Amino acid sequence: MASHYNELKAYMAGHFSWPDSRDLPQSLLAQAAAYQAPNGGMTYYIPRDRYVSPYLSAYTALAFNWLRRAGYEIPAAVEEKLHGYLLKLLRRNVMPGFYTKGMASTVRAVALAALVDHGRIGRSELERYRPHLPQMSLFGKAHFLLATLGVPGTEALRAEVADLILAHAHQSGGKFVFSEVIDDSYTRILSSNLRTNAAVLSALTAYARTDAGRLKVGDVPFKLVRFITASRKKRDHWENTQENMFCMNALIDYSRVYESEAPAMKLRAMFDGQEMGQTEFSDLRDDPVTFQRSLDAGDPGRAATATVERTGQGRLYYSARLSYAPQILKTEPINAGIEIHREYSLERDGRWEMLTGNMQLKRGDLVRVDLFVSLPAAANFVVVDDPVPGGLEPVNRDLATASTVDADKGAFQPAGGSWWFRYSDWSSYGLSRWSFYHQELRHHAARFYSEYLPAGNYHLSYTAQAIASGEFIVLPVRAGQMYDPDVFGQGVPAVLRVRM
Repeated sequence: MASHYNELKAYMAGHFSWPDSRDLPQSLLAQAAAYQAPNGGMTYYIPRDRYVSPYLSAYTALAFNWLRRAGYEIPAAVEEKLHGYLLKLLRRNVMPGFYTKGMASTVRAVALAALVDHGRIGRSELERYRPHLPQMSLFGKAHFLLATLGVPGTEALRAEVADLILAHAHQSGGKFVFSEVIDDSYTRILSSNLRTNAAVLSALTAYARTDAGRLKVGDVPFKLVRFITASRKKRDHWENTQENMFCMNALIDYSRVYESEAPAMKLRAMFDGQEMGQTEFSDLRDDPVTFQRSLDAGDPGRAATATVERTGQGRLYYSARLSYAPQILKTEPINAGIEIHREYSLERDGRWEMLTGNMQLKRGDLVRVDLFVSLPAAANFVVVDDPVPGGLEPVNRDLATASTVDADKGAFQPAGGSWWFRYSDWSSYGLSRWSFYHQELRHHAARFYSEYLPAGNYHLSYTAQAIASGEFIVLPVRAGQMYDPDVFGQGVPAVLRVRM
């Protein structure tokens, strides 16, 4: 991490410094032999053969390569023994018994990526492991792609692996995220979704340096950077050491390829030939600049052109967003990366019945509102906003005047025909930090918040009471990413009638 810090120092705030970061890596490299077993593999604590971790060994070899590129001297004897262990790992079945076939092929792919920089891997080794590609996790496929890039004449194999990786992509207007389903045993090799996306970023960035790769990869690396940086957001680190290492390394790889020129540019933003504003950038740490234009009465329905004129050097990043309010509510649900569905249920004669079509209540009735959210890929900072119609009021058990008996009516018992029966893996509110874990019940809306949600299905619920008679519009429920508004889902409107 000290080495990574120095590679990315130009991006960090001027007041942040790490005084001994230049010398720390070399002093720690001198201790590497203390963690190497006689067979050449690496251990976490005690340097004996029976404690050797195949993944730790392959990862250490990768880290040695990163540090060498940063200008540090790697202990030759340790590295030579380590390479010997990894070559044995590739040619013999010496994996621990708890390794599944997928884990074993993934670790071997990391070993291939580490050894290819030293000319220890050729086409024959890559072809030998080609049949294992379907078993590898995305993390493994990313390192296998890195290995192919170090061996001439593997263009067809590179394209094949890249296609396998891209098949797991989920794209929004501003971000790319790669998702897969793997079993819990992968935690033994420190697997995480974010580490996987970082490895994919490094692999696709390297592949984009080739002519064929540039055409296939396009702007995926930048969109993947947005996902990785958004995943850290308000914290000062990623969730674990592996994520910290691979995310930082991927950002270094990206900066070397796409941001090698220091910014020194002047910009002018135009809208249909009229200037919206001007600015200059001269440092990687410059704050972003926003130009705005209000919609005019004649704007809806017409075509318009926004342009950005640039002079100077450096890589420019920009986004264009349009905010508007529709005059007519859509009656069909919208799935723009998130699916959301809302149900109202009423308890009658001890059983929950779902209200459909023409929803009718009596004043004083208690209604349970169930919200179902489905994500095909991981998402950051998702907020669910459910507008409460005028005739209802949420029962907030945090208030001293609220009835806890009424609030407990929200304890979930699915009504017949409920969306609940579509899936069997619903995650409930407050299950963990990586679910929805904060809510606000207000007179006009019920809102649920999250920091990070893995791909999956989420169930939210609250209770409301009919307090006023009349006919009320029930506005659509909506779920969206706070920092990527183009990723959202929207339900359908309804009509609620409350009688005396």
